[in-house]
Amino acid sequence: MCRLGHRVTNPALVAGFVMSGAMAQADETVTLSPRVASLIPGLFCAADDRNRREAPDTMAGFIYEPEAPVEMVAEGQVLPAVIGLGFGVRYTLTDTDMTVLHYIVSHPAMPPNGMTVQRWRSDLSGGNIGTVFFQFDFENELQPGDWRIAAMIDGEVAFDVGFTVRPASDLPGLVGLCQGGSLLSLSQTRRAAAG
Repeated sequence: MCRLGHRVTNPALVAGFVMSGAMAQADETVTLSPRVASLIPGLFCAADDRNRREAPDTMAGFIYEPEAPVEMVAEGQVLPAVIGLGFGVRYTLTDTDMTVLHYIVSHPAMPPNGMTVQRWRSDLSGGNIGTVFFQFDFENELQPGDWRIAAMIDGEVAFDVGFTVRPASDLPGLVGLCQGGSLLSLSQTRRAAAG
């Protein structure tokens, strides 16, 4: 399910684990525009939160907007297909004003209707940290394969990050990352949503 995280105004929270545009361009699974100051792909766990916002272009028709900050529990782009685990990015933009972002999650076909793309929008105030992620909440979402999380600003790609979802049996060391909680996804400073 798509989810948005909270916006955070303390850049120290992401110190040390940042991809700059030059570093990320060498990685074929990450594309960054000059509007992205930093980006960290990773795995997320968040408290169970059921604040919802309508998002008609998602499988569920809504996204969650967590009230508490979302925890990145590991950096990386490979994860097991496990209920309660989320994946996405924490990022900052070079923009100093409020920015409208259009998020796009593409993935293998999900039953029952074969959906392969989910979309929603959010905004981020200049100087804040954004988080967007997708959390596995339902069995039909557990689709191994290539996934992507992208953000568009003014019709142009701000970032596009590839993830690989594998069967849980392939990554037993990551299966229990979010025991006792569920994951949420997307945006910091102001809440955003993920699917």
